[in-house]
Amino acid sequence: MKSINTVFFLTIFLLTFSCSDKELTPNEAAQQTCNCMKLSKDTSEEGVKAFTDCNNKTKEMMAPFRENAEWMEEWKGELMKILKDCMTE
Repeated sequence: MKSINTVFFLTIFLLTFSCSDKELTPNEAAQQTCNCMKLSKDTSEEGVKAFTDCNNKTKEMMAPFRENAEWMEEWKGELMKILKDCMTE
């Protein structure tokens, strides 16, 4: 059941971004990274696959910004703000 919920969440999340014309913000990318980190807690085969898929999608989403040091620094700052809460959820 957990994996079904995870797949559903990821599908909705990805559809939201793929159907949107707006540019990815560092905060949105940090939230996505957090979602993947939460998935990493599940060490089952399904959990590992969900994490890998999430991580690959995150990398793909962030690829256009990798060379933008200012954007990446802002993403890192946003991630640091939510990291403690992210890992305790």
